[in-house]
Amino acid sequence: MPWVRSEYAGELAVLSVWLTALLPWSVSYFNETIAGRDVTVINIRFLLFQFHYLFGISFGEQSVDDLVQFVHEMPAFVPDNQQLEAEVWVAGAALFALLLALSVLYYAREEALAVRVPVDLVRLFGAGFAVLAVVFTAVVVLLNPHQLTVPIGTLFMWVFAVVLLRIERT
Repeated sequence: MPWVRSEYAGELAVLSVWLTALLPWSVSYFNETIAGRDVTVINIRFLLFQFHYLFGISFGEQSVDDLVQFVHEMPAFVPDNQQLEAEVWVAGAALFALLLALSVLYYAREEALAVRVPVDLVRLFGAGFAVLAVVFTAVVVLLNPHQLTVPIGTLFMWVFAVVLLRIERT
């Protein structure tokens, strides 16, 4: 028995993209000494931005710019030994932005888009998720030597890729 009925495959593809936008793709933490203080750094990374919080330093000593970084700022924000991770993240975020735009278009004009596009859009979303999953898995593997990283949203990307690629279309 299939996981999803064929007639709901398009809706699942769109909702998968939107859910991925809301989930952090990873959460990581590490301990650091900053200005003579031992602090714990928590990074909650979403596809287009991250929250970067330092436990051990009060909120009054941190600005909003210290707490939130958008993905295009990441290559300048990270240390030199994490530059590759930041650049791969930016590339993955650009791919996700395309998937997000396509999902909005597909939601608004499903029938018209299905007729115009020569490929099955659900499979296209599945392939997009597979590429995203590979990209963000690579970033998690690259980040792990520097900080313990839990790939929350990345696991969902793998699941969405498998489900969308395996849906029986009629």
